[in-house]
Amino acid sequence: MEVYNGPHLLIKYEEENSRLVKTWKSSPPDDASYRKELIELLHIVTKIKPSQVLWLLMSKPTFYLSDITKIWLDENILKPIFKSGFITKRQDGFDQFAFVVGQDVLAYIGVIDFFNEHSASSDFKPKYFASETKAKSWLNAELNIKVSNREEEELTIIFKEIDDKGKAVFEFKEDASNFDSTINSFKTIIERSHFIKNNIEKYASLTPREKETLKLIIKGYTNEQISNKMYISFNTVRTHRNSIWKKLEIKHFRDCSKYKCFFN
Repeated sequence: MEVYNGPHLLIKYEEENSRLVKTWKSSPPDDASYRKELIELLHIVTKIKPSQVLWLLMSKPTFYLSDITKIWLDENILKPIFKSGFITKRQDGFDQFAFVVGQDVLAYIGVIDFFNEHSASSDFKPKYFASETKAKSWLNAELNIKVSNREEEELTIIFKEIDDKGKAVFEFKEDASNFDSTINSFKTIIERSHFIKNNIEKYASLTPREKETLKLIIKGYTNEQISNKMYISFNTVRTHRNSIWKKLEIKHFRDCSKYKCFFN
């Protein structure tokens, strides 16, 4: 049963399962539009009081929450919902709240991080799925699930194939409780790999002494400390630093620190 059909958000209610199904039809153009739709969501949730929530996210988001709206969402939407108590926790440790993020999990790292960090639900533990079928199958399962006492399995990564676009496809299996940390680890590795690929020529343009100076700068050494450690004059350190900044095309230390990956 359709209970709300707004400019961007569609909400349906499955009475037989006491389940609210929410779908972003399109990305809100701005924070104001996003907030307006979420206020409607809050009214519906507090009125219906579902025991389960299924959130179908877009295949590729184009709207990203500002920090101010994240705080607003936490205080005005999430706290009233999760403190009401009608969305209960299963015996497997997860709340009856499922996200369908599709296959492009990295596109929704921000969503995963937000639900891990916001204060309204420090104990809140949703589950993430790549398809609606799998999410509904999990929500339809008996709630009184006995948690297995088997030892936690290690992360396994399996090479599957090279697709038509020449990209390697991997499958990884990890305990669901480590989902977010594992994905973030992969994200960090991918970002580091891309940074190295895009900046290797700049880094290679540095002289051996400039590379050594850069390494010490990243570690937090002052010019004076670098001078003592490298047995060079203070002015030579400054010359190296200026040359590094110019070759790497950077202006601030935060940009310099990104090159840490070249020394790991």
